[in-house]
Amino acid sequence: MKTSVAIQCIVLLACMALCTSVVIPRCRCVKTSKSVKIAFIAQIKVDEPRPHCNRREVIVTLKNGREQCLDPESQFTKMLLEKLNQMKNTPVSPQTTTSPATVQESS
Repeated sequence: MKTSVAIQCIVLLACMALCTSVVIPRCRCVKTSKSVKIAFIAQIKVDEPRPHCNRREVIVTLKNGREQCLDPESQFTKMLLEKLNQMKNTPVSPQTTTSPATVQESS
């Protein structure tokens, strides 16, 4: 009888450890900005709505490594994404040595 209680306790502790270590996915952007200085942007990531977050998120990584969320409905963000989409569709000449900010889209 004592061994079954010990086994139940071990299983219970293992379940508790497993449940507390699992990260519950949620939206990353709690607070958003209307704009940032374009010169500071190193990378742009667009997360479309997904099961654990029902809204579109636009996250910019700044050149200093900090991430900042942009309001996807702001005119600045819409203009920025439109310009980057145009740049993706434009062929780049071989003489170009600098690259613009990159766009990552996840579904």
